[in-house]
Amino acid sequence: MEDAANFCQGGCGLDPCMGCCADALEVVTPVAETASRVVWCLGSPLAFPIIFFFDAAPHTQESSGWDVGMMQAPMKAPLICCMSTICVPCGQYYVRKYTVLNGDMTKYKLWQGRHDGPHCCAMFCPGAPITIEAGTHGEQKCPNLFLCAEVTCLSGCFAPCCAFDVSRDIMKEERSLGMDPVEARFEKCQGFFGELMACAACTACCLRCSSCLLGCIATESDGAQELSGEARRLSSACFSLSRTCFRGMVAVQIMAIGCMSSQMVHEHRTNDPNTVQEPKQLMMDRS
Repeated sequence: MEDAANFCQGGCGLDPCMGCCADALEVVTPVAETASRVVWCLGSPLAFPIIFFFDAAPHTQESSGWDVGMMQAPMKAPLICCMSTICVPCGQYYVRKYTVLNGDMTKYKLWQGRHDGPHCCAMFCPGAPITIEAGTHGEQKCPNLFLCAEVTCLSGCFAPCCAFDVSRDIMKEERSLGMDPVEARFEKCQGFFGELMACAACTACCLRCSSCLLGCIATESDGAQELSGEARRLSSACFSLSRTCFRGMVAVQIMAIGCMSSQMVHEHRTNDPNTVQEPKQLMMDRS
């Protein structure tokens, strides 16, 4: 055992090999660090134009069926676009109540029944929390409160996005609408950068764990310690790249939700003869 410990502390007998690996990482790490600094601006709404590098085929504006395209919709319903971008939960509350449900909250159910079934522990153990059955949680007694909870916290940090997806899917199904071409570009972009973010994060975790393990085991090996340090630097660069991708994806998604929410509101106002008057219109009529 003592001989094995001394063998590990001495670099597992592979000190020259570790030195070569450290030299290789010393070449790669500055490139990764430079890349993470160069793309920092993409962790913001400035990343939105990137979606146009992705192909929209086979979706077109004509096949989508929407009255107005996603990029033109903010001009038709600017207030809802701004509200959905600045305060996503408020925008999704408005969209669900006045656009999807047409102001009739008696139709409201948690996620409109789209997320029914086992979740969390119940997915692995029947009877354990949490199983959702829309309409059985007392939503009809206070639908507005339940809707507020749905768009703010019931799905965690992504509750507004989850509520939006439900509203969007319902409107598409009820009106036989397809996918807007810009929406298709957005989804492909999110998928690509989501995979890139996951790969960068996994690589960073593996490098960090390897660095810590190597630094603890081979304490007497100069090559191992150098390799450990370089692996830690590369891990930090990969984590930075992953964080930038995540921030950019969130920023682009918020902007896309604003555009698509305004598109949904315009569609509802234009092509629904039973559209209810909205709060602002009601106040103007009373005055």
